[in-house]
Amino acid sequence: MNKDIIQLVKSKKYYEDLYEIPWSLEEGKAIIKKTKLRIALINIPCGGFGDIIVCHTFYEYLKTWYPHHDIFICTTALQKYKTLGVDTKKFIEISVKGGQECEPYDKLYFKKSPKPFDIMISIPIIDIHFDISKFKKFIPYANLFNTFTVSEYNGLAPPYTFPIGVGKDQLGIFLTKPKVKPHGLLKKPYALVYIADRSNPAGIHCKLCFLSYMEMLGKKYSKVYPFFQIVVPPWITTMLSENKPFKYKFKQVISKYYPNVWIVNSEGKDAFIEGTGNSLLIRGDILPKPRPVFISLIKGSVEDVLLTGDQSITDGLSCCSSKKKIWYQIAPWKQDFANELSKAIPDANIDNFRTSCGVLRGLHKERDYSSLVNKYDFRKLGKKRMDAILNFHYKKDQYQEYMNIVLHSRNIESVIKKLKYKVD
Repeated sequence: MNKDIIQLVKSKKYYEDLYEIPWSLEEGKAIIKKTKLRIALINIPCGGFGDIIVCHTFYEYLKTWYPHHDIFICTTALQKYKTLGVDTKKFIEISVKGGQECEPYDKLYFKKSPKPFDIMISIPIIDIHFDISKFKKFIPYANLFNTFTVSEYNGLAPPYTFPIGVGKDQLGIFLTKPKVKPHGLLKKPYALVYIADRSNPAGIHCKLCFLSYMEMLGKKYSKVYPFFQIVVPPWITTMLSENKPFKYKFKQVISKYYPNVWIVNSEGKDAFIEGTGNSLLIRGDILPKPRPVFISLIKGSVEDVLLTGDQSITDGLSCCSSKKKIWYQIAPWKQDFANELSKAIPDANIDNFRTSCGVLRGLHKERDYSSLVNKYDFRKLGKKRMDAILNFHYKKDQYQEYMNIVLHSRNIESVIKKLKYKVD
């Protein structure tokens, strides 16, 4: 047994960290081109389409990096991929006992078991510690030497094999080069709002977020655009129509900039505020849209765009980082991500929910995203990690003794004792 491995084991604080030692020893080495592997992305999305897009983006990365391997997406949400226009012919559907979203791994099963996979990657893991014992009830031959995890941005339940996000030890964000076609849905000028409501935990400050953004927008654009449109999620137009306190606060914020306001939703167009002067159209009849159209909406909007979630902010950075000022709805569990964004850009307004959605003092401040997108690009940082995992797989015979010891031990002390015995 290699004495260097013993020293590495001694350096680890937690038993769970022992599983990363073999592939960490392969990082930075040239990738070995060997036999074709079967790599499965296990995708159990929770609400919306963000988790779907993250998985599909990683899938596209892997197909580009390793075209000679067989890459599969195994998911409980096949229909959501189809809704986004993704070809799912080679996808493998996962069934769920009870048929609900977000179920734990021990409630999952394949109706027809696929041929065994060499490498399994669970993507993304959302605010829970990955439990290999539950995962083994789904795929019995899984262990932490062939099963790996991807966090959401700045995930809160490490360890992850791929801790994605911004900041120290993070492997970057899932940037892409989207092909953007004109959407033709409405004429310019318009602003885009894509935030969550109170039905989603991310939307705890949704009212304050929208009002802050609208006050900033009104002050900035009312002197430039006497007629202006705002594309919003349908829940905003519904709340403006039905929630009297919210309607009152919105009028206080916007009427001094746009005394004429109309609301457009799926049922038609209604006058909201009637006065003399500038006119504003609140468009709740456009969203949601497939990802390519959504990115096109971002690109065609004015400089200031309000987004939420990992994927929408990534789309904004991917398509338009040199032309947009991205404002961000902070979810309670995303505070660390917001803090790190504020340092990387830098912009102190981003790290506080009271100012992250828009603030008057941020009207004329420039933002430079070049350092952020260059430093935290998963296509660079994540590729090195994935290469190391593939090399480890090809060299696993060299690590077999170590893996057996770790898999049959309960703590670091026991592993060290067994390793020393092998050396002696």
